[in-house]
Amino acid sequence: MTPSNHKSLVQVQADIAEHRELLDEIHAARQEVRGYNTVPLDQRGAVATSVRAMLAASPNKRMFKLLAQGDSWFDYAPGTDLIDCLHSNHGHTITNIAVAGSTLNDEAYGPVPRQMFGLGPPQSNDPDRITELVHQIRQVKPQALLLSAGGNDVAGDEFFSFINNARSGLPPVNAEVLHGAVNGTFKAAYQYLIDMALAAATDLHIKMPIFTHGYDYPWPDGRPVVSFLWWKVGPWFHRSFNAKNYPYISAATLLTRHKIVGQFIDAVNDMLVGLAADLKYVGKVFHVDVRGTVLTEGEWANELHPRNPGFAKFADKIDAALQANI
Repeated sequence: MTPSNHKSLVQVQADIAEHRELLDEIHAARQEVRGYNTVPLDQRGAVATSVRAMLAASPNKRMFKLLAQGDSWFDYAPGTDLIDCLHSNHGHTITNIAVAGSTLNDEAYGPVPRQMFGLGPPQSNDPDRITELVHQIRQVKPQALLLSAGGNDVAGDEFFSFINNARSGLPPVNAEVLHGAVNGTFKAAYQYLIDMALAAATDLHIKMPIFTHGYDYPWPDGRPVVSFLWWKVGPWFHRSFNAKNYPYISAATLLTRHKIVGQFIDAVNDMLVGLAADLKYVGKVFHVDVRGTVLTEGEWANELHPRNPGFAKFADKIDAALQANI
């Protein structure tokens, strides 16, 4: 039964019919920036020499046509990201509709952010991202869907309400608030994304398993993303930690912060593991646990993103899951 606030597939299909021209325009603009994602290996020329050599040495390895929806782990302009690495290191052809900074709410319920692609300010009747997702499933007919979401929902301003003040005598993490949000709001949004995607695949008579990940344990040391002309995004945890009297003044205090954020990462992963184990999703949804892959502070570029080698390690794990389950 579809919750009253969730669209049915029929409603989404009607929205696609209404907004098809705009959806295609947005996607075309995105491909001007990330067009390499949809180029098959045999069209990549000399730039793909290394991946061809890797594939020649691994005759059982397969390449897949994938669709990706997500946040900055799939759309990280300052460096490589998971999608870059799955494409360049493993040969997959990927249509990527991820948008950096996205929350679960954005991906499940929010409008397509066309203003990010030079197409003017948002309008009241803009299509939402669940409509975009189904439209792309129908266009691409992918062999698998990759989802990345939840990191921005526990970072930034939202993080403040999840932790207790160090002087309160309470545990650092407000477990009731955290687990209530993750197993309530977060889970409902993920289920909506998964259910709608699987319904679209069923309607097309295609098999399209869904792969999730739950991030790794970052080091909240106050480093932001520094972009063009010193324009900064973040930090995402530092200010809340300072306000709640968890300062970063030594390796020991940073480790305390690291362990606190780890509880958030564990909560999201536990929820996703539970979803993949749900009887209605068995064989259709697979969770790739990447925790413990990028271990040291120096392997992280900032409070939310690993350096390029870290993303490559995560992509290796996701590729292994793709190879095993498609």
